[in-house]
Amino acid sequence: MSQQPEKFEATSANITDEQKASNRKKSKTRSRVEHIFGAQAQMGGHVVRTIGMARARVKIAFMNLVYNMRRFVLLCRGDIQVWNGADRTGASAVA
Repeated sequence: MSQQPEKFEATSANITDEQKASNRKKSKTRSRVEHIFGAQAQMGGHVVRTIGMARARVKIAFMNLVYNMRRFVLLCRGDIQVWNGADRTGASAVA
């Protein structure tokens, strides 16, 4: 008769407050970076098909510029929230 291993349920009760804070910080950074790469991938950033490193650098630089310009326009229009936890008046969104 073989014993089945106990199933481990990952709940917030199993980790300390320090681990929660660490996970929250890492998650915010990971989320922000993944959104940027996802947006650039939609613009055709998976494969850079150019001849030469100089042209590849220019193409990547232009993709970065376009991403930043699109983000700036969305921020100015108010379509997306600022990621630093502050609202448009500068007051903190975290209570």
